[in-house]
Amino acid sequence: MDPFLDYLDGDRVIYTFVLAWIVAGSIWVVLDWLGNPSRGAFRPKGERYPGTWREGRAARRRKVQEDDAAVRTTLRDAYGVSSLQAGWSRDREARVLNSDDLLVRNRPAPTPTQKRGRFVRLPELGPEELIVPSEPVLATYNQSQPIQIPEAILPRGRWHLGLNPLMLSTAGVSPTAATVRSRVWKNHANEHFWGAQNQDRMRQGKPPRRTNPATGRVETASVDQISARPYWKSAAVDPFGDTT
Repeated sequence: MDPFLDYLDGDRVIYTFVLAWIVAGSIWVVLDWLGNPSRGAFRPKGERYPGTWREGRAARRRKVQEDDAAVRTTLRDAYGVSSLQAGWSRDREARVLNSDDLLVRNRPAPTPTQKRGRFVRLPELGPEELIVPSEPVLATYNQSQPIQIPEAILPRGRWHLGLNPLMLSTAGVSPTAATVRSRVWKNHANEHFWGAQNQDRMRQGKPPRRTNPATGRVETASVDQISARPYWKSAAVDPFGDTT
């Protein structure tokens, strides 16, 4: 017993502890390697393109161009321009649209090699199947014409309770501001939160009234002539509050 205690004295305890952990760690690494079916270094494959190395590089560059064109198309649909940069001009917009149209029309597929038989080459389009070059694919841009925002299509006919307050007449004439306000109040007359007294006024086409809790004055509701939406003139007061 004494020789064993003498052996554990001093630095031998530290050396023995470290050596035991090294041996245990080596055993764990070997067991993990033996139990792992996929041995070797991890190499991500990524996207594979058919053909030679040059053709694959060209396909990757084209993929980046298509992704950029998709982003520009989204921006055009949302804001009317292909970029939100401060120095974006009409000339750059025209050049970008032209390049995007050419990108969609001409899609040459890389020629695959015979070594990779798992890739199937799609048939190429003939000249009669291609898009006519004179017809733009993505958008039409004319520098001389300003960008026009399409107007909403409103129904026509004889208005009655429950229809759109902005409804046009049979001849296509827009209603006056007073007519729109009267229609809005009649449509909202059945809403109980306006109060019984205001509901009687609204059934006659008159605006509701209430006492402004901030100023103590009586105010009259208004109607937005574009969206036909009622609101209170005081922006500091909740428009959905009590209408006393």
